[in-house]
Amino acid sequence: MTPPSGFPATGISLLAGLLLLLQAVPPPVQPTVPPGEQGAPAAVPDWAPLVFASPATERRQPELRRLRDRMLAAIEARRIAGVRALMAPTVRDQTEEVPADEILASFGPLTPGQPLSEEWQALEQALRLGGILHDGLYVVPFIERDAPRWKARIERLFIAGQDVPLHSEPDPSAVVVTRVSHALVQEAVGMPTRAGAAGAVCPDWTPVVGPERRLAWVCTTSTRPVSGLYYGFARVGRAWKLTRIYSLSE
Repeated sequence: MTPPSGFPATGISLLAGLLLLLQAVPPPVQPTVPPGEQGAPAAVPDWAPLVFASPATERRQPELRRLRDRMLAAIEARRIAGVRALMAPTVRDQTEEVPADEILASFGPLTPGQPLSEEWQALEQALRLGGILHDGLYVVPFIERDAPRWKARIERLFIAGQDVPLHSEPDPSAVVVTRVSHALVQEAVGMPTRAGAAGAVCPDWTPVVGPERRLAWVCTTSTRPVSGLYYGFARVGRAWKLTRIYSLSE
């Protein structure tokens, strides 16, 4: 299964709350920049990160914690049967009902001793970050670990971590203007990234829209491009199963 290039519209009625939150993200903007910076107009919407649920949901729901743990363990051990046991017989992929075995085949091999494909890495990361429970559906976001071929069109970034600092300058010693956790932030589209100092912990800095609509910088290794694709789990009988894979309408 390959992430869609156009984000086609799909049935999302079960997740109206989450989708309304995401659709509230402002269109691509350019931040106000300090004197000497180039390439961005001053007028942008008020800044506010969109925070995803942390694994607190899973801590409150033992069944969801067990679901995460079992699927993560199966992926780590490269046990395809263990993952298959946590999937419904058919999975709704966008608007089509697809046999679970076809979904697994599209993810690529899950071979002991071999690195995970992009699809498996994304699912593993989403499970580790945790999701939300809404109208009986447990949802975790599909966040690409590495999608350089999409970089030119990326406008939102997921901050994959807890209390990740946004700095006033692309330097770890610069003022920390705010910290964000498991959140969507607006990338400063049109502004180039900045290389970190040789041998520094942060090799590269990404410009984002910070508080008070000012330019801020986050270490690129703390960010993930957002593909807009989600995994949904629902009760099938007495157990939670993966039942949906779908994308947001852009």
